[in-house]
Amino acid sequence: SSPRFGQKRIGYLAGCQGFTEESVDVILLTTNLLKKELRNASTVGMNGCYEAGLAINFVSNVVTEDLARELLPEITQLTQHPHAYLRKKAVLCLF
Repeated sequence: SSPRFGQKRIGYLAGCQGFTEESVDVILLTTNLLKKELRNASTVGMNGCYEAGLAINFVSNVVTEDLARELLPEITQLTQHPHAYLRKKAVLCLF
């Protein structure tokens, strides 16, 4: 959980490529981190929007049934975000 955007981007990309169906336990451990990123989308400013976009992209690539159930409220809330970037990502993630 680095505060730097570049490192977060690399971490999410590695997670998308490294997590498989066998690593369900590891994916569930990331739930709190993902919730924090999605909730911070409106409080941090524009940088928070892009970090939440990374988290949404990660969720759409490695989603499991349990992870979807846990993150559904945060993602549906982002469909009403003031920035179109996050609204689009959230709607695409829901499909």
